[in-house]
Amino acid sequence: MLKTTDDIANQIFSSFPVSLQKRLHASTKQLDLPAGKTLFSTQETINYLYFPMDCLIHLIYEVDDGDEIQIACLGDNDICGDAIFMGHKKSPMRAQVLLSGEALVLPAKEALYWFNNEREFREPILKASGRINQQMMQKVACYRFHNIHQQLCCWLLEATNRFSVSVLDVTHEHIANLLGVRREGVSEAAHKLQLEGVIDYKRGHIKILNRKRLEQLTCECYNVLKQLKNL
Repeated sequence: MLKTTDDIANQIFSSFPVSLQKRLHASTKQLDLPAGKTLFSTQETINYLYFPMDCLIHLIYEVDDGDEIQIACLGDNDICGDAIFMGHKKSPMRAQVLLSGEALVLPAKEALYWFNNEREFREPILKASGRINQQMMQKVACYRFHNIHQQLCCWLLEATNRFSVSVLDVTHEHIANLLGVRREGVSEAAHKLQLEGVIDYKRGHIKILNRKRLEQLTCECYNVLKQLKNL
């Protein structure tokens, strides 16, 4: 059963007028999304528009040789599947759940109808899409100009700050794949952070111990990405 209007955690959905939210509820489902679930794959038809509530979804760009890299991290101030509004019938990237939680789900055909016919739906959607595109560009710059240590700090902060969590169940290999770097580089950077008392990690389990120090060690991209969430 859907939560009441006042309880909807996704800020984009909550920004719609109450009358529009009530009309959307007729077509909207509230789903539990487990960590690791793929919402849609590269070159797969996007069937739903997702409004993350207390889950975290990352967008992953894949190349022909099998390499991949994370280009956006989406939470309660975002949408997932906005490529449908740009005329894409198939997704140019993969969407996968990083932190489990709930999301509101609207069929793509319904989302397109409201986008084309309702300004109060379209304007928040376009604003959210613009933020996602800016995030993608910032991440490209980060991957190009900053070292693995800085990238890891930025990624850990971004992945945990959204919902004030301090623990991530993720392997070094998975992080390395998302950052497009060698696993050994991530392990070395994580080891340095552990020696300094910033994090504690065991295989597949990372705990943030000193968030303030982590913020001091990251690159400027973290603050830029943080500010984007509030635009």
